[in-house]
Amino acid sequence: MIKFFKRIWKAITNFLRKLKPGDVAWKGANKAIATTAAIIWIIGSAMMFVIQPSTYFGIAMIALGLIIAFLMGLSGILARLLIKSMNKGLFWVIPGVFFLMSFVFGAGSLSWKFPVFVIVFAGALGAGIFTLIKPTRSNNTLIQKIVALTGSLIGVAGLVWGLIWLMDTGFKPEVEHINAAQKAEYKPAHIQMPNPSEPGDYEVEFLTYGSGKDKHRDEFGKDVAIVTDSIDGSRLLGNWKGTTGKLRTWYWGFDDEALPINGRVWYPKGEGPFPIALIVHGNHSMFDFSDGGYEYLGKLLASQGIITVSVDENFINSGWTDFIGSGLSQENDARGWLLLEHLRYWRKWNDTDGGIFNKKVDFENVAVMGHSRGGEAAAVAGFFNRLTYYPDNAKQEFDFNFNIKAVVAIAPVDGQYKPANIPTPLENVNYLVIHGANDGDVQSFAGLRQYERVAFTDSTEYFKSAVYVYGANHGQFNTSWGNRDAGFPFGALLNVDALMPMEEQLTVGKTYISAFLQTTLQGKKEYQPFFKDYRAGEDWLPETIYLNQYQASDWKVLVDFEEDLDLTTTSSQGTVETENLTVWKEKIVGMKWGNRGTRAAYIGWDSLAYEADTARYKISFAEEIDASVMTFELSEAKGSTYPDKSRDKKKKEADEKNEEENEANNNADEEENNNSDSNDNEDAEKEGNENGEDKDEDEEKDEDEEKKAPEPLDFSITFTDNNGEQSTIKLSDYSYLQRQLSVDVLKNTELQGTGKSEAVYNTFFVDLAKLKETNMNFDTASIKSVEFVFDQIKKGVIILDKIAVH
Repeated sequence: MIKFFKRIWKAITNFLRKLKPGDVAWKGANKAIATTAAIIWIIGSAMMFVIQPSTYFGIAMIALGLIIAFLMGLSGILARLLIKSMNKGLFWVIPGVFFLMSFVFGAGSLSWKFPVFVIVFAGALGAGIFTLIKPTRSNNTLIQKIVALTGSLIGVAGLVWGLIWLMDTGFKPEVEHINAAQKAEYKPAHIQMPNPSEPGDYEVEFLTYGSGKDKHRDEFGKDVAIVTDSIDGSRLLGNWKGTTGKLRTWYWGFDDEALPINGRVWYPKGEGPFPIALIVHGNHSMFDFSDGGYEYLGKLLASQGIITVSVDENFINSGWTDFIGSGLSQENDARGWLLLEHLRYWRKWNDTDGGIFNKKVDFENVAVMGHSRGGEAAAVAGFFNRLTYYPDNAKQEFDFNFNIKAVVAIAPVDGQYKPANIPTPLENVNYLVIHGANDGDVQSFAGLRQYERVAFTDSTEYFKSAVYVYGANHGQFNTSWGNRDAGFPFGALLNVDALMPMEEQLTVGKTYISAFLQTTLQGKKEYQPFFKDYRAGEDWLPETIYLNQYQASDWKVLVDFEEDLDLTTTSSQGTVETENLTVWKEKIVGMKWGNRGTRAAYIGWDSLAYEADTARYKISFAEEIDASVMTFELSEAKGSTYPDKSRDKKKKEADEKNEEENEANNNADEEENNNSDSNDNEDAEKEGNENGEDKDEDEEKDEDEEKKAPEPLDFSITFTDNNGEQSTIKLSDYSYLQRQLSVDVLKNTELQGTGKSEAVYNTFFVDLAKLKETNMNFDTASIKSVEFVFDQIKKGVIILDKIAVH
């Protein structure tokens, strides 16, 4: 039987061998393929580049295509020759090395640079050592031994240098930014209240609640004080199935239909009732539990009379098991929903006679907070709280309706959950978002998009505040995450030397969050100015740069640039006039990642363009303004201050040339013409030299400016009343405008995939009553226009957004 199958196999192979094309057939196939492709290219490209455009210049494109095709074919032959010359063992090694090393560093250009680095230096080391220690070494010539030794040393040096570079913690900024707010002479009165980052008067107690069955943590297992039931989250969680889902179920001991309600509670000892605040972590390794990292907040807030709960959602975080499949999907809505399910239990416990928390919780004052993905989840919870049904599946009914007064987002993501494919709306709630400029995870201030979407539609007093902190990263707001915003190996690329110490960053978090909750949940309005201007509480904060954006529900927005594409109109039927600007446009404000979802005016000036004239941007209002305070949202914009410089220079040169030619033609005397020409040439040469010197001086100035931080921006603001009276102040009377905060998130800037900075607004406040100090006749009750006069600094580009009064 075996011989029979062998004969069949031999017959088949012989038959296939006869069908194998010979050299002549291969040559014919090659020529036919090349000829066909060339004909198709010539016809197709002739239509695109010659016939349709009706120009013969397209012939160059036809020829260029053929040349590139020839060079690509030549490169293929060279590659084949190179492969033939390589050792066969490398064919086993190199693909595997690229797979493993690119898996370790799969970010950006490192996905190929790191494998090449390993191949080159490890290969040099191995080749040198084997050459020197193998038995055949006696046959090596002196030159071969020197080359082998040199290769070994180069390999060792490269690998050691690579290891040192990975272990290096980075560098501090070569040039520190100038703090624009601190440069100004004006300082708001410091708030005369207790430091919100210091413990309050209440004694703090602690307990945990949970399933009582947790496999990995006793605090949610045998040590729980209150046992909770599980809930079904399968409608809100996607992809808890397949191999990854089974591994997740095996590790945790439950699936998406039996999610636990686990929480750590810090609460004040006393009768109460006390406001309650829940905080949820973001996505981190599910094997490295995150919920304990907010103990510093829990203890602080409880001591100040606020029950604080750190919610456990580690079981929907990612882990190494997700590499086998795709992991969970659409889980951020589930994070927000779980916060509300925890509050449901708290409402039950508050109403249970004889329970630990019976009548201890003030459900008129509730806050939800979150970090990273949890920051978006907090906003999702605020949104879901008032709904009757889950937007993506009406089979999931909601009946929460808690009195959530405050939402806090720490370095949040945005857009990972979009109900009906629109960004999550949020209204009639106080909102605080904090983000670090040196965030190595969420590298863009994504929470600004949610900030813009927070709307105030009823008569209750609300406010929203955004805080940008220079030197703060993503992880140091959670004590268990630390200063590495990513796990190894990517975490080794982060520039941690540029970060503020963790204790200082924790102080920032404690100060802002405590002051916010005391303001919104406990009615301590004395802290509210802190969110308008950090200088009102600067003694409580570490020294760094803070950018504050603020808006209250009673503000009337006059201009927001969202109305149309006409640059000369405003959203409140006003008009815009400009003079001598080098940049004037309205567009969506970009960020490192995407955009912030709002339009603004980009305004630029440069004294080189209009040396004798001042640039101006004037807004005239449709109605007279009678208010106490006017605010502007401002940021520096990156980009050229004089985009038309080259065009204007060419036009000027052409105009000068025409003038010279006209002057020469008007001279009747040939000798005078010659003399005139000679003088003109000398003048032109002199002028050219002067221009060249000026250019060199400008370049030298630019080089000097690169070595030191640029001065913050400043300009004048002129108000005009209905009677034509004017009052002028400077922006710096409140604060200078901060230059964009440029940061090196990674210690090798070439690997940085995003920009180094982005536009983050500061809200500027103008006390309109003080306009009388510069003009006693000015009528603050009938303001007709405001004009930005760029007379304090030679050049700049700014972003102007919402102008409001209150």
